[in-house]
Amino acid sequence: MATTPTAPEHVKLMGDISKGADLKHVQAVEKNPLPSQQDVVQEKAHQEFLEGVNKFDSSKLNHAETQEKVVLPDTSTIVKEKTENELRERIGSFNKSELSHTETVEKVVLPNQEDVQNEKQHQQFLDGVSRFDPSTLQQTQTKERIVLPDTTMLAEAKHEQEHCDNIKKFNRRSLKRTESIEKNILPDAQIIQQEKQEAEMRNSIEGFSRNSLKKANMVEKNVLPSKAEIETEKKAKA
Repeated sequence: MATTPTAPEHVKLMGDISKGADLKHVQAVEKNPLPSQQDVVQEKAHQEFLEGVNKFDSSKLNHAETQEKVVLPDTSTIVKEKTENELRERIGSFNKSELSHTETVEKVVLPNQEDVQNEKQHQQFLDGVSRFDPSTLQQTQTKERIVLPDTTMLAEAKHEQEHCDNIKKFNRRSLKRTESIEKNILPDAQIIQQEKQEAEMRNSIEGFSRNSLKKANMVEKNVLPSKAEIETEKKAKA
């Protein structure tokens, strides 16, 4: 919580604030930047989307009927609604004369010396930037340096060149002719049995008759809480 400054501190702060008269007026410059490529693409996509919505043919929509389902509340919902109703009744019957009168006290906190100094330095920095003279800059020339390869780089380049020359001069007649032997491995008894079982399973699935299935009716049950359960839940919530 902020404390009210004493009389000597107040006089000192007012003196620091009065020194701000040497601040200089700065005019704000409004800049209107052009949109970037991303902004243009987004605007174009948004415009195409709006045109698509305007040109949409509503006759292509299919008519659908909404089915309303009545869901009975459970025990927790009933208790919650009952608690809310009791709370509303208590609020409506509340006696405002029981409230105590209070007065709001507004406190004006003056900036300290550190805040005044920071604001003054920031303003001086902005003035220095706005008054900067680019003619005071000195022109410099960039020197490009060509790095010659060292001994290691020369050796690697020489080795690579020799390797390429050997590939170009290679005599293919020195190669020996070889024949590839294709091996056809027959499946064993276990693999044959597995494939046979898989084939029988596929045939049984494809030939399965859905007429052999029995029709079942689903019965929805919504059990309401008893009076004893409601009283127990109400006591637990109290």
